[in-house]
This record gives sequence, C-alpha cells and structure tokens, in this order.
Amino acid sequence: MDRKSEYQDIEQDSEQTEDIKQDGKNQSMKSLDIESNFVVNHQELVKRQKKQNKFLWMTIGFAALFHLIFLFSVFDVYIQSWRPLGMQPIQPLNKNNFAKRVVIFQYDGGRADIIYGLKNKSYETEIGKPRVPIIHNRIKEGKANFGILYAMVPTESRVCVQNMMGGYQEDMTAILSGWASHETLKYDRLFNYVKAGFFFGPELLHDIFESQRCSSCVRLDDYPDSAINYNDHKQASTFDKLVYQKVTRLFNNGQLEKNDTPNKLLKEYVTLKEDQEKLQSDQLIIYMTWIASDAIGPAFKPPNKEYHLSIGNTAKLIEKVEKKIKKYYKDDGETVFILLSDHGMADNGAHGDGNPQNTFTPFVIWGSSIKPAEDEMDPQNPETHDDYSKKWDLTIKKRVDINQNQVPSLISILLGIPIPTNNEGILPLHLLDANELQKAYALIQNAYQLQVTYDKIQELVEHKQNWFFKEYKYSPSQVLYNLSQLKQQVDKLVKDTDNGKNLSAQQTEEVKKIISDTYIQLENIKNGTVYLKLYQKQILQAVVGSGYASFMLLCLVAIFRYNNTSQENEAEIIKQNNVPIYKNFCLIIIILFGLFSLFYLNLTDSKPLYYLYFGLPLYFLYQFYKQRQFLNQGWDFGILKCIGSYILIALAGQCLMYSFYERQFIGYNFIAVSIFSLIYSKYCFGSISKTTLIWSVLCLLISIFPIFPPISIANDTWYAIGFVAITITLFYFSFYYFNQELETSVKIMTILTLYCGSMSLYLRTVESSTVPYFVFGINWAILFSLIGSVVFLNLHKNSDSNLRLYSLVVIMFNLALLFGISYDILFYLIFALLLKAWIEHEKEISVIFSKEYKIVPYHFYFLFKFILLMNISFFGIQDLVSLGSFNYESVTRFVVNLNFLVTLALMVFNLTLPFLCGSSAFIIICKSAYQKLNSVGLFIISLIYAEIMTIDFFFMVKTEGSWETKGSSVARFVLSSMLVFLYTLLFFIAHYLFKSTKIQSA
Repeated sequence: MDRKSEYQDIEQDSEQTEDIKQDGKNQSMKSLDIESNFVVNHQELVKRQKKQNKFLWMTIGFAALFHLIFLFSVFDVYIQSWRPLGMQPIQPLNKNNFAKRVVIFQYDGGRADIIYGLKNKSYETEIGKPRVPIIHNRIKEGKANFGILYAMVPTESRVCVQNMMGGYQEDMTAILSGWASHETLKYDRLFNYVKAGFFFGPELLHDIFESQRCSSCVRLDDYPDSAINYNDHKQASTFDKLVYQKVTRLFNNGQLEKNDTPNKLLKEYVTLKEDQEKLQSDQLIIYMTWIASDAIGPAFKPPNKEYHLSIGNTAKLIEKVEKKIKKYYKDDGETVFILLSDHGMADNGAHGDGNPQNTFTPFVIWGSSIKPAEDEMDPQNPETHDDYSKKWDLTIKKRVDINQNQVPSLISILLGIPIPTNNEGILPLHLLDANELQKAYALIQNAYQLQVTYDKIQELVEHKQNWFFKEYKYSPSQVLYNLSQLKQQVDKLVKDTDNGKNLSAQQTEEVKKIISDTYIQLENIKNGTVYLKLYQKQILQAVVGSGYASFMLLCLVAIFRYNNTSQENEAEIIKQNNVPIYKNFCLIIIILFGLFSLFYLNLTDSKPLYYLYFGLPLYFLYQFYKQRQFLNQGWDFGILKCIGSYILIALAGQCLMYSFYERQFIGYNFIAVSIFSLIYSKYCFGSISKTTLIWSVLCLLISIFPIFPPISIANDTWYAIGFVAITITLFYFSFYYFNQELETSVKIMTILTLYCGSMSLYLRTVESSTVPYFVFGINWAILFSLIGSVVFLNLHKNSDSNLRLYSLVVIMFNLALLFGISYDILFYLIFALLLKAWIEHEKEISVIFSKEYKIVPYHFYFLFKFILLMNISFFGIQDLVSLGSFNYESVTRFVVNLNFLVTLALMVFNLTLPFLCGSSAFIIICKSAYQKLNSVGLFIISLIYAEIMTIDFFFMVKTEGSWETKGSSVARFVLSSMLVFLYTLLFFIAHYLFKSTKIQSA
C-alpha cells in the first residue's frame, strides 16, 4: 500500500488529507490520526478539526473577555472608592483665629531642586545667587519655615490642587472617568468655608475654587486653558504676566501699573466695590496659579534654559505681589504667605508618576502664627538635610517636610474655619507658633473631623454587608468617646491656666500627653478606615485568584485535548465523564457554592460585576473538572520529568514577571536565551550553525537596550546614526535583496524613510511655532497612509509571507523615524533583524521535532521566547509601567499643542506595530516550522504565561507605602491584563494577514 501524508496548518484552506491508492484505484479520502495512527473517515476528521478550531478560538475569545472583565477586580479588591458626602463639619475649637488671610503662590509644575536651587547655568545672570530670591530671603531672615511638599500623584492639575484645597485625593478608580474632568467635583474643600476668596489661574481649575455654600463669596478670575501653546515658551510666559496684572489691578483700585500694556485676555474690571469688601474680610484666601513652568516644561524640559528662566521670571512677579499685599494691608501681621507647587516635573517633561522629580515640590510658609525654621546645630553636617537639599545653601536652617494633603488642615486652623469634611490629612502641628493648649485643640479638631468620616464609612459598609459585618476593634464610637475625654481634659486645663498662659511644668507634660494620645486615636482612625475600605479583600482575593488559576488549567486542557489526544481517546474520556448529576460530586459542590454565592452577593447588595467574579471561576473549574483527564494525554515521559517541566514553565513565567519590575531583567533573559541556544544547538547537532550564531548574537545585542536607562532626553547624534543605519538596511533589502519580488508600494515606503528621518531631525532643531502647519498635515497624511497600508496589506497581490512581513517592518521603520528621539531607532532595527533570525532559527530547530505530532516541553520554551520578544518591544526603550516615563517629544511631529487623548492614541499606535510584527513572525514560524500543530493552540500556551504573570501581579498589589509603590503595583497588574487583550487582538490580525500567504516549510 502506497500512502502519502501531507500535513498543513488546519487554518489554511486545505485540511489534513491523505490520498490512499491501492491496486491503482482511488479510495475515499482518509487521514492518519496523529496519536494512534488508525484510519478514520475524512468527514469525521474534518468535523473534529472544525470543532477543534471552534473550541480553541472560543478559548482565546474567553481569554480576552475574561481579562477585560477581571481588569476591574483590582479596584474592587484593593481600591474601594469611598467619598462620603453630607457630613456635618466640625466647628473650630480655638476661639481666636491665628490669621485673617492666607495668600498662596502656586508654581504649576515647579520642581523643588530647581526652585530652591542656585543659579548655575551660563545663560543665567548672577551665578551662585538664588533662582527664587524671596524663598532664601524669608528663610534666612528667620521668618519662614520650609521643606519638601510631597505631591500626591497622578499629578494632573485637578488631582494635586484638589488635594491641597480639600485634603482629598481621588483613588485610582478616577482614571476610568478622567483625571482632568471639568465636571463639578463632589467633595468638600476650603473655599466652602471662607468668607471671601480669590482665584487667579487657568479655567481648568475653575470648579475646585468655587464655593458650593456661597457662590458670591469667591471671585474666579481665570483665562481659557485652550489659549496656552505648550510649545511656545514666550507665549506661555505671558500667562504669568496676565495673573500679575489681574492681582495688581485688584490691589490698586482697578488700575494697572504705569506703562504696563494690558494682556489681550485681560477682561474688563467691573466688580471693584464688591472685591474691595472681600479684601477687608477675615477668613480670606487668595490663590494664584503661575502656569508658565508647567506650560514650558513638557516641551522644553526642566533641565533646559526656557524652564529655568520661567522659574526666575515668575519669582520676580511673586516678590512684587508680596510687596503689594503687605503695602495694601499696611503690614498688619495678619497675613500668611505660602509658596508651593502642585507637582514637579521629570527631566523628560512628564509628571504623571511617583518619580521624586515629580513628587518633590517646594513648600515655604511665613507670616502670622507660623513658627520659623529652627537653626541647624552644625550647618556643615546638617541633621535634617540630605544630598538633595544640601546644594540649596539653606543648611543653616532645619528642613521640615509635609504631605500635600496636610495643607488644608493647616490653612483651616490658621483661618479658624472648619476643616473640609473629606480631608484625609493630619495637621502639621510643628508649623504652628502657638501655645500647647491651642495646638491640642487644633489637633483634636482634626481628629474629630476624621472620626466623622470614619463613622460615615462604617455606616455605609455596615448597611451594605448586613449579616456579614464585623466591627473593627477600635470602632468609631470608641474613638469618639476617647476624643471626648481628651477634649474635656483640655477644657479643664484652659480654665485652670487662663487659656494656657500660666502652664506649669506638670501641666505642660499633661498637654503633651494629650497630644500624644490624640495621635494614637488618629492612627486608630486610619487603620479602621483602611479596614473598612478593604472589608471584602480576602474573599474577593480568593475568588479572583481562583478565576485566573482555573482559566490557566482550562488552557492546558484545551492544548492537550486537541493536540496530544487521538479522536478515539477523546471520545472515551468524554464518555467516562458523562455521569448522572447525583453521582457527580464535584458538580454538586459547585452548584451549592454557586447558590451560596448568589445568596451572599444578593444580601450584600454587590455590584453586577461581582456576579461575574464569582460565576466565571465556577464555570472554568467545572469545565476543567469535566476534561481533567486530558492532562494525562500530555507528555508521555515519567512523572518526575513532567513535574520538572511544569516547574520550569512556572519559573519561566516568573522570569517574564520580573521584567515588569526591572527592565534590566529582560536583557538578562535574552542573554540566557542566547547562551542556551548555543548549547542546545551544539548538543543536538554536534556543532553551532550559522543561523543559531546569528540568532544568539542578535539576542546579545538587543539585551543591551533594557539594561540602559529609559530614554528621557532626545539625542540628535544617536538619532542620526539610527536614521543612516535604517536607510542603508532598507535600501539594501528593497532594491537588492528582494528587488524584483517586492511590490512598488513597499519601495515607495522605503523611499519615504528619507522624508520621515529628515523631517524629524528638522523639527527638533526649530521652534514648533515657526513650523508651517502644512508640515504637520503631511505628517498626519503619512501616518494615516501607513495605517491604511496595514489594513489593506492582505489585498496585495504578493502572497509570499516573508515579503508581507517585510512590508510590516518597513511601515514600522517609518513610524519609528517619525516618533524616535534617540537610539530607539537602532532598537527597532535590531528588533526587526532579530525577528528574521528567530524565524530561521526555529525552522532549524524544528527538524528535531519533525516526527512529533503533539505539544512537547520545547514548545513552551518557544512561546517563552515569543512573550520575551513582545515584552522587549514594549519595555526595550521605555519603562512604560508608568505613562509618565513616555517622552512627549515623540508626538511633536504631529501636534503643536499637547492633547492628552491625541498623545495617548499616538503612543499606543506606535507601540502596536512592533507587537504586530512579532505576532506575524510567530504565525510564520507556526506554519512553517510547526505546521503539524495548530497555531491557535500554540498561541494559547502564551496565555498560560500571561496567567502566571497576572496572578503574581494581582497578589502583589500594595495598599500601603508611597504612591510610586502603590501605583506601580496596580499598573503592573493592569498592564499585564491589557497586554493579554492586545496579544489576542494582534494575533487575530496577524492570523488574518497571513492566512492566504505561501509559507515555505522547514
């Protein structure tokens, strides 16, 4: 009997078939089964293969949907959003105000080291003098206290300023609605309690400074944020002059200074009388936002001339304003001045993460009832200064740091108004120049305010949990009782000592003990609030964790069922599992647990999403239980080798996971892969082939990039080198290597690289405001044409897979040249060469498995390399766990004014093309080197690695520590989940693009 078997990928138009010729006559089409080599009818085989395809694609679809749904679990488990409203404010306990008015100068986007620092640039006059003289003067005169104000990120204006005005920081669930939303913000803030207030700044912050209790009490003198050109430092600086003119006009009877030309945005002054009445009021706040530094920083970068000069120019305006205010009030000693920043700015112009450059901002306060900074005992070896602040020439005074959410309680106590009810910060008592009893009253008022919030949150949680609620050991009622006892002690001391004027040594110790006990109650309130916010943490952790684990097991079943199992064995296993319900113990347990879950979720008034959290793991576990015996159809070697293989797979998943924590780990992984490839080739073939050697060398080359720091500053030299290297490479392949085989459209795109690279270099050497708008129009036209090339790539007449992949690489190079700023161009070049070497390397290795018709451990290693390539395309040149590390200069080829949504869309698309090229290389390898296996089934292996990473990230989310610690831990989980969705989407696109291509078998 003469038999020929031709195996092709089941996703191609032709299926596995076998022509059987016997005695010169054609028999009906039959196929040799992969596992047991028995002959089955062709129709049954086709039916099984269709069922196989349907099941595998459903598994991938489930993966995308499952990760998209469970993406929100991190917010429900770790970041419950509680913002109780309608609470009664606590009235001040001190009878007298410490000050009549507070004046706030806010440097928008001002970094502490640059604002505190000394002039040290060649373009600055008076080298060695303070960049902001008013700060150094007030501190060295012994009038001001100073330190670092730790910004609460994400550092968009709304979040930071809202935290300074209300002490309330939105949790990370706010990213679902947008940080900079212009809708009215439902939280309490300082301006709700002042008798009068003024705000000068951009329209973006309008809602934060209006009073919800007295609309006529606060004047909002703003200007449209849309008028700011973030790439024109000259134009941006005029907005600080505009604020100065508005303030000058307020304190100068509606008149500007002589010879001062009014800004075109300066509106007519029509409320002079009412404003003058406000200025004479007590409990007054005047807030000024100086935006030039924030408008200039993203485009021109904080280390550069434009940013430094804007800081200095604004400092001159602030000093003039301080003099005018003092003169207006005849220096009555009833004013408190505060100079601060809402956030800092990293060297690359971003400010959205926990980088110290973004969170270390200045805080200088002087005036009525403010305790000046204490002297350092030894200025040469200061106790409170580190290397960061020793450069400021302020080591003669002690540095005192506070958190951003401590500002509202301080201002409230100074003005004698209620602390905002949503405030989360604790009063920085050490900044007050008052007697001990006044300090005790102030701290107890703060504790009462926080206790009311604690009590309200418990009321909401208890109402929701019903029977399942258990009170924290220090309940709100117990804390309230303790605070009442402390207040009574203070009241008694006030009576006995004539309002604290005649405190004895023993009474002083009593007050200190009261203050210490109040801090203990504040700690109890904090712990109790955290307990309530994470009330369902343990049960949700278990449910969500089991969801990821059960789906990973289901993926393993899917792989082994349709790749390592014969049709006969499959039918036998399915028949064994078809038992009556009353004998199916596992099914009964799942049903009972499902009923209990419904009862629990209904009784606790849970969100609809919780039903999916509980329901999907039950479904996955039941499906796994039904098909668990397919795992026995996996690898047919001994139990110890099986266990060892699974351990290695888990370790590989851990190696991929650590890449999200340290980019350098990706480089180490590639070094290990390079060395292992050489050893494996030598072991299997007796020598190291040229293909393996090229692959290993390229692995070593690309491992360099993640070991380098993320690109933060543009470098024209590196960009030019990369531009030349890409141009030479593309022209060689397009006009020599492929030449006649290549389509004209790809050759045109090759020539287009000359424009993309040259224009990018040109745009970096000139101010964007001088560039004709048609240039940006051409760049957008090129961008959309490249997107269209990807969309219509499948319509091209050329069906060769290598040429189609090369077309994608040319598109990627054009985009890289448009978005690139430094040696990232070289990275994309090496990445593209690595993909080509990977395809050839896998074809060579696949010869070893040419007789294998099932999944073996090496295929997991193959998928490990695939995920590793995807990770390095994402983290190779940027630490993109935080979007704050993204360099906004990358999008200045397309926009003049930075727009968050446009910037984000451009960034995501730029990151997508390398992913698509990697997915396309994966498809080519599956259909050429491993054509006897199902490419969809192989891809599911990558989902197993994704589950290992995602489970790790889910249980490693932090709820304590700095924002950088908490935010990064959440970002890693979210990023891992989103990458699964992106992998799936791009695999589907690549599968479609290469469905009808001709792929040469290994």
